[in-house]
Amino acid sequence: MNARKLLAGAAAAVVITALALSGAAPAFAAKGPGKPGGGGGGGGKELAYVALGDSFAAGQGGGSYLDTSCYRSNNGYPKKLDASRTLKLTAFPACAGSSTLDALASQVPAIPAGTQRVTLTIGGNDVGFATVMQNCFVFVSTSSCEANLATAEAMVSDGTMYARVASLVQAVRAMVGPQAKIVVAGYPQLFHLPSQYAYASRVNTDTSLLNDQVEAASVANGATFVDVEAAFTGHGIGSPSPWINGFSIFNTTAAFHPNATGYANYATLIAPALG
Repeated sequence: MNARKLLAGAAAAVVITALALSGAAPAFAAKGPGKPGGGGGGGGKELAYVALGDSFAAGQGGGSYLDTSCYRSNNGYPKKLDASRTLKLTAFPACAGSSTLDALASQVPAIPAGTQRVTLTIGGNDVGFATVMQNCFVFVSTSSCEANLATAEAMVSDGTMYARVASLVQAVRAMVGPQAKIVVAGYPQLFHLPSQYAYASRVNTDTSLLNDQVEAASVANGATFVDVEAAFTGHGIGSPSPWINGFSIFNTTAAFHPNATGYANYATLIAPALG
C-alpha cells in the first residue's frame, strides 16, 4: 500500500509539473531570415507582431518546441501566423503556466516599441486549469474536483476574470497605442461528448462561461475576440479526429492541449482578425 501511494504521488507530481509550468521564464525574441517569396527580413511590409499568453498561446501540446521552460512551439499558432507574408513575430513572451497576473508582470513589459499586432490567449491558469485537470480527469478526487470547479466558477461569476482580463488588455493597449490591433483568442471545449469522463460536460460548460467573460472584457476595452469553440466542435478529446491531446502518462506535457492540427486551425481562425 505504501509503495502504491508513493508511485501515485510521484506520477501526480509529474502531471502537475507538466500542466502548471512556471510563467517566469524570460521572453523569447523571435529571430530568423526573411520568408520565402518576399515580404520578410527587412522588406518593411510585414506588421510587427507579438504573442502573449499561456500554454495555449505558447503552443504546448504541438511538439517541435523552441524551449522546455515555456513550451513555445514551432507548431503553435504564433509561429504559424509568423509564417505569413504579412506578419513578423518580433517577440514571443507567451509562456506555459502564465496567468493574467503573470502576463501583466513579465509579458506586457516585453512588448517592443513599434508593435502593430498582438495576440493573447489567457485566463485558464487564473481559474486553476492544472488542478482541475489533475483532480477531475487524471487522479480523480471527487471532493477536490468539486472544490476546484467551485472556485473556478466563482471567479468567473463574481467578475474576477472580467476585471483581470480587462486590466491586462488595458495594459497591452497602453504599450502598443491606439492604432495597433489586439486579438484575444478563446479556448476550445476540451471534450467530445458524450464522454467517458464524469466531469467533461461541466468543464466544457465552464470553459464557455470563461470565454464569455474574456470576450466581454476584451471587446469592452477595444480588442477583437476570436471564438474557436465552433471550429473545434467534433474534434475534442475522445472524438474520431481529435485536435486536442488526451492524457497519456508517456507524454504528460501535451495532455489537455491542442495538437499541431488544432494550433493550425487556431491560426486560420485568428488570421482574418489581425488584418
